[in-house]
Amino acid sequence: MAGRDPTIALPDLDTRSGLALVGAAAGGVAAAAAVISPLAAVGIMAVSATMLLLALGQGVVPLFHGLLAIALVGYTFLNRGFAHVGAGGVFVSELVVAIALFAILARVWHTRLGVGHLAIALFMAWGALRTFPYLGEHGIDAFRDGVAWGYAIIAIALSMTMTRGTFGRAVEWYRRLAPALVWWVPVAVILSRVYGDAIPTFPGAEVPILFVKPGDAGVHLGGIAAFMLVGLFGSPARRALVTIITWVGWFISLGLVSALNRGGMLSAAMAGLSLLFVRRLSPLLMAGALALGVLAMGWLVNPQLSIGGERELSFQQITTNVTSIVGGGDPSAQPHGTAEWRLEWWDKIVGYTVEGPYFWTGKGYGVNLADSDDFQVLADGSLRSPHSAHFEILARSGVPGLATWIMLNATIALVALRVAYRAWKLRADWWLAVLTWIGIIWLATLVNMSFDVYLAGPMGGFVYWASVGAILALDRILGRDPADRAGDDPARPPDGEGLTWRS
Repeated sequence: MAGRDPTIALPDLDTRSGLALVGAAAGGVAAAAAVISPLAAVGIMAVSATMLLLALGQGVVPLFHGLLAIALVGYTFLNRGFAHVGAGGVFVSELVVAIALFAILARVWHTRLGVGHLAIALFMAWGALRTFPYLGEHGIDAFRDGVAWGYAIIAIALSMTMTRGTFGRAVEWYRRLAPALVWWVPVAVILSRVYGDAIPTFPGAEVPILFVKPGDAGVHLGGIAAFMLVGLFGSPARRALVTIITWVGWFISLGLVSALNRGGMLSAAMAGLSLLFVRRLSPLLMAGALALGVLAMGWLVNPQLSIGGERELSFQQITTNVTSIVGGGDPSAQPHGTAEWRLEWWDKIVGYTVEGPYFWTGKGYGVNLADSDDFQVLADGSLRSPHSAHFEILARSGVPGLATWIMLNATIALVALRVAYRAWKLRADWWLAVLTWIGIIWLATLVNMSFDVYLAGPMGGFVYWASVGAILALDRILGRDPADRAGDDPARPPDGEGLTWRS
């Protein structure tokens, strides 16, 4: 990009130098104040950090991107275990969100906001109205539940700060990590289920370092399959062996996830929609036929493997999960029982919101819904929300909250379609492939959060909101936002990027 980066004119060099000095001095004062008053030290440290971040100016944007990338990789490979990394009650997720706020400040005046930002703002505003009144009663629990809308800050920050180069780097790093992840999933799932009690924890945490949920893994499997199917993985001539090894690992991981979690199975299946954007289907159809043959042989042999918990890894278990989604199968089977428990809870939520006294307000963010609704199944009372983000939003923020949530996702879908049209019109095949990859991840998160407490934790919330922010950033880039205009074609892929199926 030629010329100066057209971003907000933050404080000049002298001002920023002064802010840095004030921040450093505040840090020294905080260290001294810690001896007298820890609470005062925390406040002074917050002021110090704010001054130092403002002094960074535009440097806060790559800092935000780097920290978010580290967080996403950590949540992907360690899942809930990485979410408990932190000190003094501040975890990785809070740090990333705080940096995201400063990244927004660095770009807000030179970024054209669109309908997607308005939809996010409405969802966040209603969520805040249903959170803040409960701070006095529920304290930190209200903030903990409110991250379902609070993590949207990440989407706003990404929509303002991602560039062509950012997307190029994201594709390159995903290309490197995908082969490792597909082979890591079965190892991680089995270790966390069989040897969970023996896995160490981070200092001060109660959750093992490795705590992987099959449903969350299914979302990543869907993203990896889409990434490969649309041609972003690389040239087959150069990466034939790596491609084969990755697909083998992917199918093994898919089988494990499908046997353990119906949400993960459906999330991974979202990758099939990417076939709509693939030009040469013959090799893919051959691979699909081979996969179906392997599944058929597996059904006939039906090997069984106990990996801890109540379910076994077997082809019949996969079939049970599939039929339980639509209400079929053996009523005595464990997955069906879980489905009935969910349906009863969801029905009760509809009863006291859509048809009851909580139509407009919901019960608010902070209340333990499992206790309030009499659906608590854990002895320690740690279950707080129904296994569906959609029903949790309805229960906590009423019908208006659910309406803003539906409107938000409908808006993102329309924006994605607009990006696809722009990419098609510009013959920007690489950008269309990137949109397909990110769009599949977005759809997979929506599917998984329909069966799990997914949105209210950084393991899922970060992935969902990052995909939303990336879609909005694509719309900005291909729409030739003045902040990205540099005299060249915005539809040109980053240097070194292309597609394997392009003629």
